[in-house]
Order: sequence, then C-alpha cells, then structure tokens
Amino acid sequence: MKIAVPSTEPNLDGMVENKMGIAAHLLVIETDDMSFEVLDGPPRSSRSGAGVQAVSQVMDMGAKVILVGYISPHIASILAEQGIEIVTQISGSVVKAVTNYMGSQSSNSKLKNDEPKSRESASQDQWITAMGMGLRQFQSFLPLLIGVILLLGLFQGFVSKQALLSLFSGSALHDSFWGACLGSVMAGNPVNSYVIGKSLLSIGVGLSGVTALMLTWVNVGLIQLPVESKTLGIRFALVRNIAAFIVAVIMSFIVVWFAGGGVYEPGQ
Repeated sequence: MKIAVPSTEPNLDGMVENKMGIAAHLLVIETDDMSFEVLDGPPRSSRSGAGVQAVSQVMDMGAKVILVGYISPHIASILAEQGIEIVTQISGSVVKAVTNYMGSQSSNSKLKNDEPKSRESASQDQWITAMGMGLRQFQSFLPLLIGVILLLGLFQGFVSKQALLSLFSGSALHDSFWGACLGSVMAGNPVNSYVIGKSLLSIGVGLSGVTALMLTWVNVGLIQLPVESKTLGIRFALVRNIAAFIVAVIMSFIVVWFAGGGVYEPGQ
C-alpha cells in the first residue's frame, strides 16, 4: 500500500508539513519495504490551488492514504468518496508518522479478528446472567407457589362431588358457564379432568359443560393467579385468564355442535 506524506525534506527523516499546498516535497511511501518516491511540492506561484494540485500528484502515483496536519473537510470528503483515506493532525517525522499509522492498522485488524470470539463470550455471559435472574425469580415466588398447592388441596378436600354436580341444570348455556367456572378454580394433571368429565357425563351433564370444564382446566387458573401475576405481571395474567375463559365457553358450543348435540349416552 502506498502512503503520501508532505515533508520538509526529500527523505523519511523530514518533518510532516501541516498542509499539502505548502510542502516542499511530497513523499509516496510503499509500506511493504518502506521504499519511497519523492515529488516536488506545488510551485509557489500556484498558492490558490496548491493543495488540490498536490493531492492530484500523489493520487497519480497510486497513493491510497494521505497523512497530513490539516486538509480542507470539503476536499477530504471528495477523496473519501474515491476511496482515499485522509488522516489529519499528523506531526513529527515522516517515518514516525508512517510507523504509527501502520501500527494502528495492525491493532484494528487484530480487534476485528477477535470480534467473533468477543461476541461468543458475550453471548455466554448473557446466558449465564439470564439463568441467574431466572433462578432468583423462581426463589422469590417459591413460597407463594407452595401456598397455592396447599390451598388447592384444601379446596378439593372440603368441596364434595355432590355439591359440584348440583351446579349443573341441563341448560347448555348454564352448564357451559358453570363448567368453565369449575375448571377455572381446579387444577392438577389434565388427566384428572377426564375422570371428572366422565363422572359428570354419566349423571346427565351436557357435553357443553364438560367441554368447558376441560378447556378451562388447562387454560385458566384462578388459584394459580397470584403466582402468574408475580411472574408475568397482573395485567397479563388477568387478560389471559379472562380471554381463556370466554374462549372456553365459545369453544364448548362449537365442539358440541360438531359432536351432534349435548346428550351423552353410556358407551359413547
């Protein structure tokens, strides 16, 4: 790669000039072996366009980088569009300026090579952080979860099956509503809902009520609402449970309609 530097001397020991237009010499240095070519700076008679003339000279020599103290931002933007890198605020000897530039390029290249590893390490750290936060959250609502389990056991122990079955009157709408209410306050393994549903069907409860119960059993949980609220937020928990309750009632009618009615006969 070729680097252009305006210099006070026709060699690498010269000092970097502040502007291209006032330089006595323009050095075009090949970074592979630090060999260089020397161009004469713009004549003093062309002061108004000396900077542009100097830039044109080094570009004709194939320079891709210009190290200089100052250059017009307008000219710098034009050169950047043509793929020429401009590095300003450069001072000191030419050899030092070129050496420092090459060192900075090597550091940037190393950072780019290490970037995938850094991203992978950051991803692992994020996973560890997320797992830690999840564990702390679980520990925070564990006592509440234990309380819910105990409350559920008390509910199932004190409410008899006869009392639960008395809720159903035979009306599809009535049974669907109370079936959904019953499923909303009960919880446990979904298989348990099949056993209760079978018992309800055997005494004449309509399919709509049993279907609503089974749907809300796994989708609505009023007893578990405090835990869900603490975990996901009270607004989310309320909206989700209300929506699930309404959908369960609607779906019970749809399922019964496709099943051909709400009457159950033993052996079906």
